[in-house]
Amino acid sequence: MKKKLLAFVLAAMLLVACSGCTIQKTVRVDPAGGNTAAAGEAVGGVSNKVKKDPYTADEIKIAYVAHDIGTPNNQAWLEGIKRECASWSNIKIGEFDGQSSAETQVRLMGDIINQGYDAIIIQCSDGTALAQSVAQAEEAGIPVITLNLDADTVHSALVMAVDYDAGRMAADKMAEQLGGKGKIGIIQGVPGLHRTDNLEQGFRETIANYPDIEIVDAQSASFEKEKAMTVMNSFLQSHSDLAGVFCINDAMAEGAALAADSKGLGGKLCIWGADGEKDALAMIENGQMSGTIYTNSWDEGSTAAKIALLMIGSEYSYNVLTETPQVIMEPIVATKETVGSIAAEDRW
Repeated sequence: MKKKLLAFVLAAMLLVACSGCTIQKTVRVDPAGGNTAAAGEAVGGVSNKVKKDPYTADEIKIAYVAHDIGTPNNQAWLEGIKRECASWSNIKIGEFDGQSSAETQVRLMGDIINQGYDAIIIQCSDGTALAQSVAQAEEAGIPVITLNLDADTVHSALVMAVDYDAGRMAADKMAEQLGGKGKIGIIQGVPGLHRTDNLEQGFRETIANYPDIEIVDAQSASFEKEKAMTVMNSFLQSHSDLAGVFCINDAMAEGAALAADSKGLGGKLCIWGADGEKDALAMIENGQMSGTIYTNSWDEGSTAAKIALLMIGSEYSYNVLTETPQVIMEPIVATKETVGSIAAEDRW
């Protein structure tokens, strides 16, 4: 995927432009065209951190702090991180399970900082609750790269899938599949998380362009398949003429599809997700789901690891940033017509 590679290269060059220089302003990579918004000017401020060469030091330790290490997305990111670092025997990956708890992640971050890790890659369960921990790590000279769910404090980098645009693209394609009319529901994630709120906003604002499509219900299933089955059953009971549902992630879309199957409605409703995990892609192929917004999460994890290694070995210092630099991964709108373009080796 040339656009995605270009996006990373541009961001990496801007983040770590030269020895002794850092970037003052944020970087925004446009996933559609690979263009960047205003790049910061290099400044002469040099960090007083003890620097290591990640490829020659006796040991480099990178911590991966998952929201829930058992989920497909978190596993795919971890695999991508491991693949990126596999060629160097001195690079050690520490795996930490946040157990879907911000409190647990805060405790883990304290332990990781005390253990002297060289970089941290984390999906924040709560951006506000993790802000202080992320800032403490950066002040200790440990660059923090967030994945999808960000921290509410300036830090080294955020690597993310599209959020608002994912909702926008799903809404347009769903409206097309519905013929521009029908009653639909939304199965929400956890309110207050930037990515999921942006996804829903993108969907709502775009679907509003179709006056004959009405959102008749919206409930949270907390990203969980089983809870989504319950929510979908509630939708179907309350709205016998429901035409479709948009789910903030694929696990919930899979749950909604299974609920529809149990009511004899398999393949008859327009069911959309967002993530692109392999089980959802299989459901699209067999007609149980209508579509999803796919992101290669292996590449996302690998990109986070690349940035971590660049920062560990550079004169980079986060404290000259006014915003967190972002690298946004390239999406694919996956439907029954397009899902075959996603190769087996890219399905996580």
